[in-house]
Amino acid sequence: MYWNILLGFFMTGLNMGIKLLYRSLRDEQQMEELKRQNLQAEMDYLRYQINPHFFMNTLNNIHALIDIDTEYAKSAVIELSKMMRYVLYESGSETISLKKDIQFIENYIELMRIRYDSSIDIRFDYPDSIPNKVAIPPLLLIVFVENAFKHGVSYNHASFIQIRIGYRDDAVTAVISNSRHEKSRSGTTGIGLENVKKRLALIYQDNYTLAIDDSD
Repeated sequence: MYWNILLGFFMTGLNMGIKLLYRSLRDEQQMEELKRQNLQAEMDYLRYQINPHFFMNTLNNIHALIDIDTEYAKSAVIELSKMMRYVLYESGSETISLKKDIQFIENYIELMRIRYDSSIDIRFDYPDSIPNKVAIPPLLLIVFVENAFKHGVSYNHASFIQIRIGYRDDAVTAVISNSRHEKSRSGTTGIGLENVKKRLALIYQDNYTLAIDDSD
């Protein structure tokens, strides 16, 4: 009888231990799922925040073209339509192929060429062949390209924009540089760059490098 009682206590204790372990694992899984959902919600917020920001900037570019040349403005609207397909139908994804993102940047550069004509030197270099599996978060690089045009273009001085995108050892690299002019020197980075910094930290944590050099 003593052994029966002892065995009963043992089985009861074992059963409670299993229940507590199951409950602990379940609670841990629920916490992880909650963290994942919160992270996704924050990512969605940041991604969708950049869409109207980019759209308004582009409309401002077209508005400037209308005052300069209506024919150029018509061409700009065509380029804008190509870009908006990306923004509306592609940017909702967590990642997008680097090829598509490069095409999007090319469309934006073409829009800038229409606006500024031949007054600036624009160079865009990227690999001829990029594996389809290479993907990045959408609307990430375009923020830096926009910023380069914002601070690097002057109607009164020689200006240049240089964009180099590369891929090596499962890592995407982007180097974007621009001329600097006195009027563009500002301490504010704007919603775009702050948005990108937050997205990079959320997605890659410490597994990325971002360097912004504000010197000449």
